Amino acid sequence: MSDFQEKFHSMTDFVSGAAKSIMGAIDQFTFKMLVDGLKADDFEAVSGTIEQLEREKRPLSIPPLYFVWQAHPNNLLRERAHKALAKIGDIKEIEKITRDKSTEEGVKILLEKYGHYRQ
Repeated sequence: MSDFQEKFHSMTDFVSGAAKSIMGAIDQFTFKMLVDGLKADDFEAVSGTIEQLEREKRPLSIPPLYFVWQAHPNNLLRERAHKALAKIGDIKEIEKITRDKSTEEGVKILLEKYGHYRQ
């Protein structure tokens, strides 16, 4: 397992905990499947997952998309995640609160801010 995948797995545990506290069982499962799709090796699969998360515009998507933006080994997918973040949340705010933080610290900060599903 690559370093990216190991760190992503760790981050998804945080997201999963936040999702379980708010979302229904089916919604949790669907969201977890989407987030797990970000770990795929296939460019098209990850890109499609990013597009789906972008369409849903859930604030809970911000931490995993931020992780992809910061740590994915493919630069095109990193750029795509950044664009999705800008459509889901306030990118300037995301950049401001994560500035000078490690990727893991940034994810934790974003989970505190956006970690709960809000309609």
